[in-house]
Amino acid sequence: MAKTRSQKSKSKSKSKSGKRERSVLNSTGAFSTNPHASTKTPSTSNSNPPIARPDESLLIEATALLHENSSPDAALPLLKKYLETNPNSPQALDLLGEAHIELGDTEAAFAAFSQSASLDPEGQASPAGTGPEKFLWLAQLSSAETAVAYYERGVEIIKRWLSTTSTTSHPVVTAERGLAKKLVSALCGLAEIYMSDLCMSPDAEPRCERYVTEALLAVPESAVALQTLASVRISQQRVGDAVAALRRAFDGWRGLPPAHEDVPPYADRVNLSKLLIETGEYEVALEVLERLRDEDDQLPDLWYLGGWCLFLLGEVEREREGGGGEWEESWGTAREWLENCLLLYNALEWEDEGIRDHAKEILSNIKKELPERMDKGEDVEDGGEDGGEEGEWESDDDDDEMED
Repeated sequence: MAKTRSQKSKSKSKSKSGKRERSVLNSTGAFSTNPHASTKTPSTSNSNPPIARPDESLLIEATALLHENSSPDAALPLLKKYLETNPNSPQALDLLGEAHIELGDTEAAFAAFSQSASLDPEGQASPAGTGPEKFLWLAQLSSAETAVAYYERGVEIIKRWLSTTSTTSHPVVTAERGLAKKLVSALCGLAEIYMSDLCMSPDAEPRCERYVTEALLAVPESAVALQTLASVRISQQRVGDAVAALRRAFDGWRGLPPAHEDVPPYADRVNLSKLLIETGEYEVALEVLERLRDEDDQLPDLWYLGGWCLFLLGEVEREREGGGGEWEESWGTAREWLENCLLLYNALEWEDEGIRDHAKEILSNIKKELPERMDKGEDVEDGGEDGGEEGEWESDDDDDEMED
């Protein structure tokens, strides 16, 4: 794949969803706790649709605001009002937890999911069941040891739902909720814990192998499972096997449009690029990063990873060529990506100082070798300690430019 010049970043995100994920928790769509996502009530030719009770109407409206309109701030008061008369409703508590997640209040979310879990420990309080998702959310909001217990509880419930789908009254609901993918996510979450926080546990490695194997058995071509497998193989210093898994993960969605259901979430694809860089697959990593940039160019991490990847690629080219050539083009493009990173870092008041410091370090190394810019554009100063402090994003009808 040929290297491309970095595009001028735009002041408005090009994300299809129109908003950025706030954390690794993703959005409420990740673990939707509502088994009745549709607000439509089935009707027959001989009868009118049943009329919802006033309090049930509150729940229906709140569900629509949360899941269809992405308006957690509007859904929150409706859910609180519903819970005044229905305090023991796991479904309402799960929705309340989702709304708090979307609004960034993780403590309130944890409290809501915990109360729901105590009321509905089997994940089946209603005929269709409020489900296992509350346990998956609780796992993501907990410390490592506690998270393991929540994840395992969620996995147990999902497996039960999946194994009884053909004989129960809720097979359609089960399929619509994507429980197989959620099973993969939970199993991979467990593997990640034992590769990080609990890596010193005596059974860490066999647990990781078991979790990843189960995930791939559930969804054999899951990009998330393949990326987790690659992480395990990297930790085992089996880089060749890791590269094979990463290429399989990318090939599974490579030619698909961003909105396709088989394309992993943005954050998962950012992680894929990190793993590809770690294994020296720079050209493939750049292809992933360029696609991500075309979808949403407002993430400093993205520009940092692209600059770092191009810098490393340039080092390989320089060593291979023994002097000038393609490495200068790679480093020139790396400089553009890193300057974009610093500008966005300051414009968004990003918190990861490690990214800022490393980007400035790489830029310093590049400028020692390439003191003159390779194009005729204006240089972008890093603004001293804060890096790019003077830069700001501007857009007009004809062209969006970055100025210092």
